[in-house]
Amino acid sequence: MRNFLLSTALYLAPICLATSASAQQTVTFLCAAPAGHVCQFAVKTGGSQTTFALPAGERKEVANITPHADKYCVCDPGPVTADCTAPQLGHWCLGSWLDVDTGQNSENDAGKGHFATVVGKDTD
Repeated sequence: MRNFLLSTALYLAPICLATSASAQQTVTFLCAAPAGHVCQFAVKTGGSQTTFALPAGERKEVANITPHADKYCVCDPGPVTADCTAPQLGHWCLGSWLDVDTGQNSENDAGKGHFATVVGKDTD
C-alpha cells in the first residue's frame, strides 16, 4: 500500500506543478523610464492583446495573466509594434516579446540610456 501511494504521488506531482504554474494571476508592470517619459505596454494573452500606457515610475497590476506563457512588450514613447522593435528613430522598444514574470515586468532600465530624449526635460 505504501508503494502504491508513493508511486501515485510521484506520478501526480508533475501534473499538479504544471497546473499551478499555468494558473492565471495578477502581475505588476513598471515603467522604469526617466522622468517625463510614458511607457506603452502591450500584453499578449491567449489570443488577445491588451495595451496600456504608464508614466515614468508608475506601476499597474494586470489580472488574468499566465506567467511564463503570456508575453509583453514595452516601448517609449510608442506605439508597440508587432515585432516589438522601435517604429522610428528616436523611439525605443524592447526588441522582442518577453515572457511575463510573476515579479515586476519592466525590462526597460532607465540607467541603460536607451530611451528617447524628451526635449527640454532632464533624463536623469
